[in-house]
Amino acid sequence: MAKFDYMNFGVGGYDTEFVANANKYTEEQTIILCVIENDWRFKPNYCNGKLLRMPTICDVKLRYVRWYVKAPDFCEYEGRGCYSYCKAGERGSFPVWVIEFAKLEV
Repeated sequence: MAKFDYMNFGVGGYDTEFVANANKYTEEQTIILCVIENDWRFKPNYCNGKLLRMPTICDVKLRYVRWYVKAPDFCEYEGRGCYSYCKAGERGSFPVWVIEFAKLEV
């Protein structure tokens, strides 16, 4: 089983989505974790005018992730390795639940 638990994924230094291991968490648990880990995003007057509504089951999507020892160029990450999206069935891939922050903007 993957060591990955949950985290925010981002682009260019900005968090764009919350991702949780689908083998460890249900969709409902993913919503709860997302709100707990990103509580400030759901508070009025705290998120630069981009208040988010509470996610629902309809906002949770299934995707696949794997660990890349060398970060792929599309990740725009200079570190030693990273988790990133991949195709289902790709070596080392596992399912994750994804909540995109942009789709929650009020």
